Amino acid sequence: MFYPPRGPIDKSVMADVAEALKTLYERGLVQAMGGNVSALHNGLVYLSPTRVFRGRLSWMDVAVMRLDGSVVRGRPSSEWRMHIAIYRRLDGIAAVVHAHPPALLGADSTGLRLNPSLLMEAEATVGCVAGVPRVKPGTWELAEAVATALEASGCRAAVLRNHGVVAVGRSLWEALDMAEAVEDLARISLYQRLGGGGV
Repeated sequence: MFYPPRGPIDKSVMADVAEALKTLYERGLVQAMGGNVSALHNGLVYLSPTRVFRGRLSWMDVAVMRLDGSVVRGRPSSEWRMHIAIYRRLDGIAAVVHAHPPALLGADSTGLRLNPSLLMEAEATVGCVAGVPRVKPGTWELAEAVATALEASGCRAAVLRNHGVVAVGRSLWEALDMAEAVEDLARISLYQRLGGGGV
């Protein structure tokens, strides 16, 4: 299927993508060159680059792709397939955030299931958290597994086993907020377990 772009490249969207990923790095939710962020605008996908230090990202580093997977400019993240698959499958989604939050990964490794009702912010914004089994990163298999999990569950976030979280939203800042809310929820869940409160 052909997905034609509907406008020129927007530098302000590129700047927002760079800023969102820098924020994830500053919060300790991605490594120096880890994680990825994208925004869909006027038929073009603005995607964080591969192998660029997240703490010094510039708008000029941001890649631009079409929904058919072709590259307009730059070197997109190796997880570009996942972003494209989500935009193709989920209506009304304009941003995707993929991070590697340590508390979430720790909670998931212990089999701790997240209960959004523990945190009003998570309950109000995320609602539920889907699960995706361990799949090799950067593959179409992972891309389709994530898109299917989000589509089938109606959740706005998914935990990728031994990998991280994917959060989606109607804006970049909404998706970023959801990713942060899931990490906060995981941290609170771990504190509760350490305190003997169970889940």
